[in-house]
Amino acid sequence: MSDFLSKINPFFKFVFLVVFSTVLSFTRSMPLNIWVAAVSVFLLLIGARPRQWIRGTRFLIAVAIFAFGIFMTGARFGTEATGGIGVSGLTDARAGLVMSTRFFAFAGLGLLFFLTTNPYDLIKRMQKDAKLPRKFAYGILCAINLLPHIKNEYDNAKLAFQVRGVTLSPVFSIKPVFSMLVNCFRWSEVLSIAMFSKGFHEE
Repeated sequence: MSDFLSKINPFFKFVFLVVFSTVLSFTRSMPLNIWVAAVSVFLLLIGARPRQWIRGTRFLIAVAIFAFGIFMTGARFGTEATGGIGVSGLTDARAGLVMSTRFFAFAGLGLLFFLTTNPYDLIKRMQKDAKLPRKFAYGILCAINLLPHIKNEYDNAKLAFQVRGVTLSPVFSIKPVFSMLVNCFRWSEVLSIAMFSKGFHEE
């Protein structure tokens, strides 16, 4: 299995993704959307590790569900519907297909970039090729490293509420967020001091 996509300069991949996504957002071509989504999946299959495209396949299942919902929204509640809910014209059906295939196209591009790009390599290449200031690069890397800790802090706060007998939503609850934010603010202060000590302060 080839792994050439992970070896491409991540900054060039990022620039291509931004430019191509911008162009794609101004088009309403269903064949173009299908072509972009198909090419993205094909490149993921031939140019990524098996672990990467297995994760991509799982993600595409969720994408397919959302795309179907977008299609039904456009087809059933479009401006050309004449017989109430559940009855739509050909224009609405086509609009729903355009929106759903566009969602697939954007998801394919984003998935291709996310699964084959190391965030640390991307920041390093942006600092070298795009002349990203060191303090911004350092700050972004700090934020990337904090994401797993933020999730763990939320889980710990949620567990603490459950131990005290507080009923929380099984999906998401706002109560543990406040406890999580307290530590996040403390971490941000520590990171600010660390950046200042490393010379990342304003002259």
